[in-house]
Amino acid sequence: MSDFLAIKPVLVLGSAIGEVDLGQQRQIGGSAFNVARALSRLQVPVVNGMPVGNGEWGMMIEAAMNALGLPVLLRHGQKDNGHRLTQLEPSGKRTLVKVPGCETQWNKAQLAMLPMTPETLIYIHGDELTGESGEALRDWLTRLPFDQWRLIDPGPRVGLLDADFFAMLSDSDTVLTLNRSETATLCGEGEAVTAAQRFAAAHNITLICRLEAEGAWLCDGRNPPLNLAEYRVPVVDTLGAGDAHCAGLLAGISAGWPLPQAVNLANRVAACVVASPGAAGAPGWQQLQQRFPGN
Repeated sequence: MSDFLAIKPVLVLGSAIGEVDLGQQRQIGGSAFNVARALSRLQVPVVNGMPVGNGEWGMMIEAAMNALGLPVLLRHGQKDNGHRLTQLEPSGKRTLVKVPGCETQWNKAQLAMLPMTPETLIYIHGDELTGESGEALRDWLTRLPFDQWRLIDPGPRVGLLDADFFAMLSDSDTVLTLNRSETATLCGEGEAVTAAQRFAAAHNITLICRLEAEGAWLCDGRNPPLNLAEYRVPVVDTLGAGDAHCAGLLAGISAGWPLPQAVNLANRVAACVVASPGAAGAPGWQQLQQRFPGN
């Protein structure tokens, strides 16, 4: 699809945090912030559901949000935002040390402040959903005033989300996006697509399984699994690839595209991000068209 106009707003819920690498360079990250930044570059209307704290990181995060045209809607007066220290090993493996902040504290009054319409799409990452700190979010997500379309990226903590939570999401417009290991954790061992299709049928929830070179598989439990091929690019850095994929998917849905076409767009956005260092390489629409003409 060569035409793109995003209309539906996306409520991006989750964390914006500080990132410090071994060289002591500072930048703003967090899955929700990565998604919001990528959506902004595609000119998708974003509702800012990321708390901003009272401290040095909070000031930097607010400045980064302002640069993206995202007004701060959620503030925490007593606590700063958290940050993450990253060390890249010679093997390419990253060692992460995370210091939590206000992004781990949620309550019903805070969530009730967020503007919602029947058209609002919702994105949330699993790091914010788990544990006692995520209880208010889980309750809010399963009791929305409208029948919202929801994209949940459970992340590596998917095993901490219980069956009752997924049962509450059944019969709603809920999509889960998972990598290979997360698919195995949630759906059981064995061939990933078969297990995902079985889970989708049992829970009436659509799964998108991101399986590296296999591309993305769309499993809704009703129709045969559908494969959307990856876009092959030289891989420089996989940091933020999953967040970029979520942003591309949300952008397609915001523009009214069918889910398979939205997943194809997600594959393209993710390919752009892994072809550059760091998580900040999400493209604008024109950049995307230039890199992948004819799509």
